[in-house]
Amino acid sequence: MRLVRWAARTAGAVLFGFHAWLFVSQWADGRLQTDPALLLRWAAALGLAGALIWLGREGTSLVSRQAVVIWLLAALLHGPAVSAKSADLQTLPETAASLLIQTTAAAGVLGVALWALWLIAGLLRRRAESNTAWPIVHALRGLGFINDGFSTVVSARPPPANS
Repeated sequence: MRLVRWAARTAGAVLFGFHAWLFVSQWADGRLQTDPALLLRWAAALGLAGALIWLGREGTSLVSRQAVVIWLLAALLHGPAVSAKSADLQTLPETAASLLIQTTAAAGVLGVALWALWLIAGLLRRRAESNTAWPIVHALRGLGFINDGFSTVVSARPPPANS
């Protein structure tokens, strides 16, 4: 476990060092003074880094639902930087945004479907546990297929003999 923590902290330090070097080089080139969008992206990056640090200190896993949202926002934040390096990828931010929307929609549909299946399985299990004698009769009675005069009472043993 200590090795994993050490590796994570080393990777975080390398990542921080690279971004500090990148920020200083962009500042020295004068790109931050001439490009306000770049300055806003750095401000958003500081906000995302602060949010990740806050989640980590709160004890939340860095692969939790909240952290995944932050990681996805950081990935979208890097889109313009990647597309600026390649002439073929000028539509990368739009592609990343549409991919994010499609992935979120698919995950939502899958989540709702799994939740519905879990709910149905739980209801069927509860019904089977409570009505072990004739669960199908109780299910059909609930749907209205059996007359109200029909009794679903089942005795586990015969009535006592009168002597």
